[in-house]
Amino acid sequence: MDSDLDKGIDKNVDAALVQRKLDHDVRFDVKNGVVTVKGSVTSESQRAAVEKIVAQVPNVKQVVNELELKDQKATSTARNQ
Repeated sequence: MDSDLDKGIDKNVDAALVQRKLDHDVRFDVKNGVVTVKGSVTSESQRAAVEKIVAQVPNVKQVVNELELKDQKATSTARNQ
């Protein structure tokens, strides 16, 4: 039964990310209602927003946020030039 629920969560998370144009940079896995998000985003606020979006999907029990910030080193070295 959980696998059918996970399939529904998968479709809903995918739709939520597509709607906000975050589907290219963010990948996710669903297992037993736990959604693990991976990939890279451009800011800490975008990272938090993805977590919030996924958490609002019906039947999601937990969000594991493994998103990384893109170009963090490039930004800090650009400031030093």
